[in-house]
Amino acid sequence: MRNMQRLPGDEIKRLLRLWNETHLPEYRDRLVEAHLYIAEIIARKFSGRGVDYDDLYQVASLALFKAIGRYDPERGIQLSSFVTPGMVGEVKNYFRDKSRTIRPPRRSTELIRLVESARQELTQQLSRSPRVDEIAVHANLTEDEVLEGLEAASMQPVSLDQQTVDEDEDLTLRQAIGTEEKGYSEFENADLLRRSMDQLTPKQQEVIRLRFFENLSQREVAQRTGVSQMSVSRTERSALERLRQLVTSD
Repeated sequence: MRNMQRLPGDEIKRLLRLWNETHLPEYRDRLVEAHLYIAEIIARKFSGRGVDYDDLYQVASLALFKAIGRYDPERGIQLSSFVTPGMVGEVKNYFRDKSRTIRPPRRSTELIRLVESARQELTQQLSRSPRVDEIAVHANLTEDEVLEGLEAASMQPVSLDQQTVDEDEDLTLRQAIGTEEKGYSEFENADLLRRSMDQLTPKQQEVIRLRFFENLSQREVAQRTGVSQMSVSRTERSALERLRQLVTSD
């Protein structure tokens, strides 16, 4: 992973103000550098599926550059929340374009068909995944040809609805594009939680921090803060309700 230093929120706001006032490239470039970690997250999400990480990183970085040029702080949207969907969309388009241009050789296509057909038939017959030698006998191929077909199949571009993500065979790439990647979700949710917590009272913030960040029980929080457990319970309930409202509205 590239070594990138994230800037604090106040510095991001300062750079945004300077960029909007002057449109000097140096401020835009600083903003791009401060958000390249998002390009890393997106590139890691989609890499290993027939497209190199560096290519995906470049596509996402260019999309970030263009998005910052379009960003309007007056809309009240966090910069990271504004640039990320466009970056994902550019990577998605890049995958679609690559799938149109990459075509496996005819021999590989035929091997893939024979091996996959034999594998499915044997799986039904044996109620388990067949071995390479069993596939070879069933398809009238050599074991080397079976291995070649399996390797070609693993490298073959497939549609977004066919490509599964990681070990979850029920989740397709198309579905993953429409959902939040773990790393993306973490930085976005952390930012949302931080902004929501800032709108709680100091007492509510302390109770939430002790209960859910330090994992203390209500009784332990009461002892720590010198109030009754009932008071802690009421404060926690009102704080969670306030957070729910803030998150929902956001």
